[in-house]
Amino acid sequence: MVDKSIFLQGAKVNRNHPTRFYPELTNDRLRIIASNLLDIRHSTIMEMSSPFDDNYTRETSVFGRCRNMLIGMCKNKNLPWMTLGHSGMDIAFYIERVPCRFFTDDSNTPEKSGFFKRNFVDCLFDIDDQRPVMWRFIVERALTEEDEDKVFFAGYNVYQEKVSEWMYRASTPMLHSVDDEIPPTVDISPARIEVRDDDANSADDDIAASK
Repeated sequence: MVDKSIFLQGAKVNRNHPTRFYPELTNDRLRIIASNLLDIRHSTIMEMSSPFDDNYTRETSVFGRCRNMLIGMCKNKNLPWMTLGHSGMDIAFYIERVPCRFFTDDSNTPEKSGFFKRNFVDCLFDIDDQRPVMWRFIVERALTEEDEDKVFFAGYNVYQEKVSEWMYRASTPMLHSVDDEIPPTVDISPARIEVRDDDANSADDDIAASK
C-alpha cells in the first residue's frame, strides 16, 4: 500500500512527526481519520449540487456529516484506540490519550475564532515550547481547480506555534519526512463502523442529538 501522507518542515520551526511526541499518533491511525474526512467532504459536495445549494449549505452539511462520522468512528469497536471525549459542536475525541479536534481552515494561518480555544477535553499541558499541547485535524480546501483538498494534523505549543505537522492528500504518490527516520507502515483493511456492545443502547440517541 502506498502511504499518501507527508511530513512537513517549516522555515522557522522543525515540525517533527507526531509520533516523536506521542507514539500512538501513527501514520495508519491518522490516515484512517484523514481519509474519512476527505471522503465525507467529497461525497457531500457532490450530492449538494442543486440550484438551491451554495457554499454555505455545502460547508455546513460537510461539517455536520464529518462531526457525526467522527462520533460513529469513536463508537466503532474495530477502532479501540479512538474514543469520544465531547460530542458537542466543538467535538473532541481521543487517539488513545491524545485529545484532538477538527476544523476546516487554512493550515498556515487558521482564522476560525475557536481554533485555539480549548474545551474541557482539550487539556494537554507542557511548559516546554518544543512540545505540542493541542492537536488539530485541519481540512484545507483546494483554492483552484488544479489543486486538491488536503488534511493536516498539526500540534501547537503553549504559545500557539506549530511544532508538529503531518499531511494527507488523495494523490500523494510517496512519503517524505523531515528527518532520516521514516516510521513503518502496515496495510489496514477498511474499518467497518460497528457500535460497541456497551454503547448499543445509546448510540442512536447520541448521534440523533448531535445533528
